[in-house]
Amino acid sequence: ARNRDPIVAVLREVLPASGLVLEVASGTGEHVVHFARDLPRLQFQPSDPSPAARRSIAAWTAAANVSNVREPLDLDAAGESWPIDRADAVICINMIHISPWSAAVGLLRGAARILPRQGLLFVYG
Repeated sequence: ARNRDPIVAVLREVLPASGLVLEVASGTGEHVVHFARDLPRLQFQPSDPSPAARRSIAAWTAAANVSNVREPLDLDAAGESWPIDRADAVICINMIHISPWSAAVGLLRGAARILPRQGLLFVYG
């Protein structure tokens, strides 16, 4: 959370002006709520494989009263299929350095499947 302002400053520069942004491994939901407040023209799709994390994401979203954050998806980055067919951008904050290598490889493969040509995959941490 301490880096959310520098991250959103970069996202402002690199994300499309509008569209759907998938966040992989959203964790508590604190980041996606912050990004949604700062980038209101974008729709955010949080996700996490953990039921507890998805409950936290829903709670953060409700408490922040943001309308551009969708219900969190049950998405395992390492999985062969994802519960979403397309996104205009994919972001992943603080997952790769704490996850199995299969999650990093899965993130790249999954993003390649759902992003448009020249679509953005933004990774931090």
